[in-house]
Amino acid sequence: MARLALPVGRSLASGYRLTRRSFGRTLVLVALVQGAVAIVAAPLLAGMFSIAARASGLTAVTTTSAAQFLRSPLGVGIAVASLVLVVLTLLTQAAVFAVVADERRHGRLAVVGAIAHRIGARTLLLLRRPSTLLLVPYLVLIIPLGHAGIGSVLTQWVAIPAFVTDEVMKTPLHAVLYTLVLAVVWWVNLRLIFTIPLLVLEPISVPAAIARSWQITRWRSIRVVVLLAGVLVPMTAALGVLALVTPLATYASDAWAPSASVAVGAISLGVGQVVAFFIVGLFLMVQTQVLVTAAASAGALASVVPHEEPLSISSRDDPVAEAAPTDATPSRAARARAIIAGAGAVVASAVLAAGAVPPLAEIADGATTVLAHRGFTERGVENTLGSLDAAHAAGAELVEMDIQQTSDGGWVLMHDPDLNRLAGLDTSIAQLTVAEATGVTVRDDIGHAEPIPTLEQYLQRADDLGQQLLIEIKVHGGESEGFVAELIEIIDRVDGADEHIYHTLSADVVEEFTALRPDLTIGFIVPLAYGGVPQTPASFLVVEQSVYTRALRDAVWAEGKSLYVWTVQDAAQMRALYRDNVDGIITDHPDIALRQLDEVASESALSARLVDAVDRLFISP
Repeated sequence: MARLALPVGRSLASGYRLTRRSFGRTLVLVALVQGAVAIVAAPLLAGMFSIAARASGLTAVTTTSAAQFLRSPLGVGIAVASLVLVVLTLLTQAAVFAVVADERRHGRLAVVGAIAHRIGARTLLLLRRPSTLLLVPYLVLIIPLGHAGIGSVLTQWVAIPAFVTDEVMKTPLHAVLYTLVLAVVWWVNLRLIFTIPLLVLEPISVPAAIARSWQITRWRSIRVVVLLAGVLVPMTAALGVLALVTPLATYASDAWAPSASVAVGAISLGVGQVVAFFIVGLFLMVQTQVLVTAAASAGALASVVPHEEPLSISSRDDPVAEAAPTDATPSRAARARAIIAGAGAVVASAVLAAGAVPPLAEIADGATTVLAHRGFTERGVENTLGSLDAAHAAGAELVEMDIQQTSDGGWVLMHDPDLNRLAGLDTSIAQLTVAEATGVTVRDDIGHAEPIPTLEQYLQRADDLGQQLLIEIKVHGGESEGFVAELIEIIDRVDGADEHIYHTLSADVVEEFTALRPDLTIGFIVPLAYGGVPQTPASFLVVEQSVYTRALRDAVWAEGKSLYVWTVQDAAQMRALYRDNVDGIITDHPDIALRQLDEVASESALSARLVDAVDRLFISP
């Protein structure tokens, strides 16, 4: 088989040239299509999932309530409808850009009627084919997890939670396997990068589009990487420049008119978000144009037009566009488009600026609690006396630790369900007695080694240090009857149960714990939650950082509960959470967290808050 051509330079040049020549129309396209997804589709889909949760009798779908959700035909039906809408939205968004790119490639002016006709015809054809269901895993899993090319606001919802990555990366073998899996997903995404343009522009099925994309990219992965890098690198640079420029006005207001800084900062952030929106949209058009041109050059698209042909409007090509002027020709329609786009941008900036006022006006009070996750694991094996000592020395306000019940009813410290990772043993705490468990030495990759401590030993050391603990009660299913009451009795005897606070993944343990000792503080750990705040008698919720939003924080606070976020490892994420005054963050790096907390609490200039907000939006969203 002859090797297909996949020109890099020519495709990139064509993508930028055709987008530039239709710059005004591209701005309108971005405003309409991307705006519809961000302003209408995303909130609608989020609302539908909330409705699905409530249809199942839940306030939120969590890891513990998923079974109840799946038993509700109505809830599952609404969730499935939401998934279908996600797929259709993603496909429509990509299809519009692909059709416009193809029209421009042929030298035609893309008009609404022609776009709607082509997309409508293809959609009806695809809906008749069961093989179209292959788009579901591709659009909602492979694309967002593969991270090849510019994604969508909808694909940002799909991500591997940070706590999963953190746990996997703690074991060298698992880290290697995990990295290989991600590399394979990325490579598959790369090989299938032409699937949607081919599916939209050619009368073929989903399997045929996948096969043709696979063929185009055969032995051409490096070229595809260069094609995408030719778009992603300039886009990243543009966003970086925007991140540097956005706070400039606020620096000036901090120096000369501090009382106006909140307003100046909010306006700057609103305008910056709109500019970022158009930057991403413009480069998405460039990327689509590049891919369509490359696919045409590889002979995968019909009616290939030589790359030298200039962009022109011809009645022979498109009778609908016969009298339509190009963007280079001033016209009443072009001016109208510019006015509409400009007015829309101004309105969007104003709305976003108004929304930015509350978070910018909210001053970090420095009251966020820093909790050391399983102790200070950089200086001792997790959940050992050494890591407890190190966390206390680092200044952690609370030390989070995990306990499990042994086969003879005792309690020792251990996070994992088995001892493979820390001791290389194919057994679990549930299978060992206290004596057997405490005879095991656990080790980390840095070289620390210590025996597993009993709960009593750990409590006594904490009492000697004057260190408050966050005790996670881990349930493995083999606990003795009445284990919650026995556990509270042990803690009371050694150190006083009211000296510490507690949390657990088990909703049943939260219920029983609260019923036995309503005077104690216990939290409910929610790794994943969708639809709202779960119903629980817990005093606080502990959410994974990818689930956290200001809206969730406000909803939790409205119910009189506190909100902790775990496992926060990055300094920028720490600062963002401090800005939101969350009640606590759980981290493996209490030393970094405490330094960041001091810095944020001591910063009075509005520009510092704006820089963190810009970082959250443009650099590390």
